[in-house]
Amino acid sequence: KKRTDFRKVFTITIDPPDAKDFDDALSLRQLDNGNYEVGVHIADVSHYVKEGDNIDKEAYERASSVYLVDRVIPMLPEVLSNNLCSLKPNEDKLCFSAVFELDNNAKVHKQWFGRTIINSDRRFDYETVQEIIETGQGAFSEEILILHRLAEQLREQRFSKGSINFETSEVRFLLDDEGKPISVFIKEQKESNKLIEDFMLLANLRVAEKIGKVT
Repeated sequence: KKRTDFRKVFTITIDPPDAKDFDDALSLRQLDNGNYEVGVHIADVSHYVKEGDNIDKEAYERASSVYLVDRVIPMLPEVLSNNLCSLKPNEDKLCFSAVFELDNNAKVHKQWFGRTIINSDRRFDYETVQEIIETGQGAFSEEILILHRLAEQLREQRFSKGSINFETSEVRFLLDDEGKPISVFIKEQKESNKLIEDFMLLANLRVAEKIGKVT
């Protein structure tokens, strides 16, 4: 009851096709004044893991999940990371959210941070979103193209202020049924990847400003 309800707001996740846990989502709705409300929603693990309990201590020791070629060694038990906390479509999920009112030039007019409940409309992968960006066709194409346009403008703003582009080449392996590598390829960073990245950077920046500001 203490959470802001976003369950009826258009919301999606965008992840690699082989992802098992979906820990962040984006929501979008147009406001009466013509601006857009974009929500950056992060799975609220703290609802399930309490400070000082055994899971918290173990997660602290592990520090992060470890991504290997053929598997992930999770920081949290998979019942949490892949199930309860995973922002699966058509399921009510608890989040911490950063919500921004943006105009057509991606200028932030208002912001809000707090606990929410969401219900994702669809789980997208990067390839599907990239195809929508390139062709303008597909499910929820209108909403995705709006998010893409706003993300591009946020990126331009960052670079104009001296932001560093840390983009690097990531190597991926294709494995056979026995787990042996049979080919290697360079994972290309496309607009769909940057779409998520730009909104996450906006959320990180504004949250850092809020909690770091001396009052």
